[in-house]
Amino acid sequence: MIRRVMRKRGILAVVGLIFVIWSNPQVLPIRKSSWMPRYGEPGPPTSRDTAVSPLPSNLTIHLLPHSHVDAGWNLSLDEYYEAAVRKVLRRATIQLWMGRGRRFVWGDVAFLDKWLDEEGDSMNGQLKGEQRQMTWRQLLQEEIERGQWEIVGGGYVSADEGLTTWWAHNMVLDVGHRALSRQLNTTTRVAWQIDNFGHFNTVAHLLSNSGYHAQFVGRMAYRDLYGFASKGRLQFLWQSREHQGARPLLTHFLAEHYASPSPDFDLDYRESCNVDLLLEQLQRVARRHVRQYPAHGHVLVLIGDDFRFVKARRAFDCMDRLIAASSSHPQWRDVTLQYSTASEYLQATGLLQTQKNLYRFGGDMYPYQDKPVEQFWSGILGSRPYLKWLVRDCELTVKHAEALVALSRAKGPHILDGEWTQMEEHLEFARKQLAIGHHHDSITGTCTNEVFADYAQRLQVASRVALRVAHVAVQIYAGYSDHMPQIIDRIRDAYEPEAVVADACSPATWDVADGIRGSLKAGANKTTLLVSNAALLAAQSHVVRLRGLPYNAAIADGMGNPVKVQAQQAIDGSFNAMFVAEDVPALGMRSYMVGTTEQYPQAQPLNAQLTTTSPAFSPHASLRKGRTQVLLRSKRNGVVEVLANGRTVRVQLREYFANPFVQSSGAYVMHSFGLMYAVVFGIFGAALCAGWLLAAVSGPRILRTLRIPRVISVGTLGATLIGCAQGVAAVYYAAQMASAELLNAWTRGQSVLLLFAPVSAVAFVQGGMLRWGMRAATGAAVGALAGTALALLLGQSWQSRALTPHMLRFQVEHGNVCDKAYALASEFAALEMQLCADTPHMLHMATTLRAPSDRELVMRVSHGWSRTLHLFDGTVERRRKSGWWIPVPGAFYPAPQMVRLGSLTVHARQPVGAASVQQGALDLLVHRNMSANDFRGLQKPLADSHAARPAFLLDLRPNPPSPVLDNLRFNAPPLAFALPHTTENLQRNAAYSPAAASLPALDLVGIRSCNTSQGLVIDARLLALHSTRVAASSLLPGVKSAMRIDNWLMRSCSLPTEHNKTDVVNLKPGEQALFRLLISS
Repeated sequence: MIRRVMRKRGILAVVGLIFVIWSNPQVLPIRKSSWMPRYGEPGPPTSRDTAVSPLPSNLTIHLLPHSHVDAGWNLSLDEYYEAAVRKVLRRATIQLWMGRGRRFVWGDVAFLDKWLDEEGDSMNGQLKGEQRQMTWRQLLQEEIERGQWEIVGGGYVSADEGLTTWWAHNMVLDVGHRALSRQLNTTTRVAWQIDNFGHFNTVAHLLSNSGYHAQFVGRMAYRDLYGFASKGRLQFLWQSREHQGARPLLTHFLAEHYASPSPDFDLDYRESCNVDLLLEQLQRVARRHVRQYPAHGHVLVLIGDDFRFVKARRAFDCMDRLIAASSSHPQWRDVTLQYSTASEYLQATGLLQTQKNLYRFGGDMYPYQDKPVEQFWSGILGSRPYLKWLVRDCELTVKHAEALVALSRAKGPHILDGEWTQMEEHLEFARKQLAIGHHHDSITGTCTNEVFADYAQRLQVASRVALRVAHVAVQIYAGYSDHMPQIIDRIRDAYEPEAVVADACSPATWDVADGIRGSLKAGANKTTLLVSNAALLAAQSHVVRLRGLPYNAAIADGMGNPVKVQAQQAIDGSFNAMFVAEDVPALGMRSYMVGTTEQYPQAQPLNAQLTTTSPAFSPHASLRKGRTQVLLRSKRNGVVEVLANGRTVRVQLREYFANPFVQSSGAYVMHSFGLMYAVVFGIFGAALCAGWLLAAVSGPRILRTLRIPRVISVGTLGATLIGCAQGVAAVYYAAQMASAELLNAWTRGQSVLLLFAPVSAVAFVQGGMLRWGMRAATGAAVGALAGTALALLLGQSWQSRALTPHMLRFQVEHGNVCDKAYALASEFAALEMQLCADTPHMLHMATTLRAPSDRELVMRVSHGWSRTLHLFDGTVERRRKSGWWIPVPGAFYPAPQMVRLGSLTVHARQPVGAASVQQGALDLLVHRNMSANDFRGLQKPLADSHAARPAFLLDLRPNPPSPVLDNLRFNAPPLAFALPHTTENLQRNAAYSPAAASLPALDLVGIRSCNTSQGLVIDARLLALHSTRVAASSLLPGVKSAMRIDNWLMRSCSLPTEHNKTDVVNLKPGEQALFRLLISS
């Protein structure tokens, strides 16, 4: 009986192992091929056909030629453009002109915009006769009008859907559509998101309200894909269930990868065109796909891949032969093969007209898992955190500059239109670079180190340009408009590239010290410091930081009264100072003066307002601002207890190991501890079983020889419980005690005796002393297996370990503005906590860190018992619940702005991944550094040694009244600008706001301005987070008329019409609309 049971279990184990290897060959430590394609990822393998059914009659197969081009990945945008994209655009244009029936689809505006800027007005020089004189722009416009060439997507790039904020999603669409309008006088109504790493209903909601008719998407978890395909639902209506008033959007999901059906179609790398073979493969594809979509008799087949159609002539000639041969082929009598664009295919299906029977979907397609056995693409949420920080920092600057330009134009339209046009061009350049930073291979960090440097440089230049534009706009806003052409020309200086900052990035510090320092050293009059709150419709206070000031500098408010300053002396002898700009009005600004103590005798010099620093490091710290006091207590394993408002929150830095030899994590994929070190648990289980079986078979004789007494007989149930406890102990030892070097050695078969010998010896002695027979030994083995599985499932918090086993010791700084506690957690990580007077209910937490090789670092914030996440992306809070049955990598979700867990509220300074792997614990993925490749197309491993400074704000209140409104303020921080001081400007701009009232429930998602024959027109895109009804005239002064537009895209200005005129801004919670305001001149 026992042998029969063991035989069955052995067979099941072998079958399970074969399935794991078949479904995911990376579980074995085998040598991987080092081959990678030059541009894109390799074409997918041909799918296995099962239960092939005959093709239905009257079937149409639509060939859709396309080239997927990434704005940076293995190569930078400029390198891709020179190596492939320029050739693709030229040759595809020529080939479409030579064949009127041919079609081509293009989904990336950034490359098209660059090509038309460089070559759009150049003669093509390749056609014959007079057509040779036609420019590339003329050829492309003619092909678009004929319907041969279709531009899809519409966004400047294909932005990542999870890590991008709502404002940035709108901006990327705006920039792309304006580029299409400027370059080709065209637009698109078909979205193209075929390579994004998961899809969200927020983007579907945005597209449907921006005038899109349909979208094509390409990635969802393989289990979900099977469910959709098996029920014929790969065409469906996506209507967000989390956004009120969301419109359904027709969605086509690609049944297979966006590449051609097989490598035989890849004519960029194959010279032969085997017509019979390709027609047979097309029929196989059609048989698979026709059952996975609604029964309309149309099948879409994409022809292309990453950076394909460099050999456009060869590819189109082959497709022409296929179409010609299919018309006379006996097996294609009832099947039509033709070229189509995305719009032509959708029109042929009839789904644009009739959508009654389509499945309605309201959720997200996330997390993305492309293969079984935990292949979750959660690594993108923590890869290259410095780039994520840089994207958000640039976003805040561009957002503020955009608002300042529009408001300045409304307040001071006396300068020439040409000068406004120059400023808009500079600002549009910054928007384009920011849009590229949101590309799904940029903000996710899935790029090589060289491309990372290119992205970082683009974002740094964009930030400098936007800041210069904002500086010019604020001078106009404040009435300093003399010599404006010369001031605008200085914006060009910001285009000079600088070295990529590879060190720790500091929090938002707007350096206005250069202008102040120059005026003070020259002995000139006071300098006016204008603090702008132009990007927010609510008043707010904010800490302003200055640097490089002399010791006798003084800061006063608009009435000349000195303000409290906190100073710190720098290494060069100058002083850095900070003060709180109090109650800066909505859409407005407040002025301060920077002078000397001689000019302001009541002010204390900076060296009398210095920060006081504790002389020694202590495990305890106290921070206090206003009525809020925060006590910090350090515990073992680097735990910091934060005591405030009657509750205790625990903060800890932890690390996940990443095995570079088995189930290697990389830029995309994050693996769980149990999967990476399954070999270790196998060795441990084998050692236990060997010891127990030996004790059962020959234990009595050996024990008598060794004179080891037999204690007591334990039955099968007792043995099973003991085995279960030992399985739990094995997991705890491997996860929390064994070194990463030892674990990695065991997975490679090295030093196995160090594990096998002692474990089997202990098991043998244990089994002999407890008088185990074969039945008890079998029960113990089953118990050990169950204990291991339970520990891995229920003890998910064990899979990461504390970054340090010691207590942290704080150095504390106290000052008039901020109190700060700083502690060194390890040689590569430091923790900083700060309490400031502008937001005394918020604890600023930051960690400056550099992840060691093959580590994933998280910041754990713990309080309460909840495991339900509430994630805010700028529109609504989405609810996501974690469970013990979900592997750790599958529990991480993108948190672009804010995340709540029970009574915990954490605002993120940059997009991160958030998960709850145990009750009441919030894990924030802050850094990753991998030495191995996960083979998802990136040619090099994610070797990210750049330091980063992820920053968060922890709400100290147990039940914050409006965390969403708080988050709006943190994502629209004021900027400070130094200007020459005059008494007239002082009296006029002590505090100024164009808004009649503060409107905290409204978010300014975008704003632009332009001149018309009747006056200035301002487009303001507003999102209501609570029900809002206000007069349109309360937004800006001098509003003559207003029009509400439900299409949210900001393209070209036009005058309000009588049809859509409105006097009020009336929005429901989560509702957005575009308001076009005509301002009297």
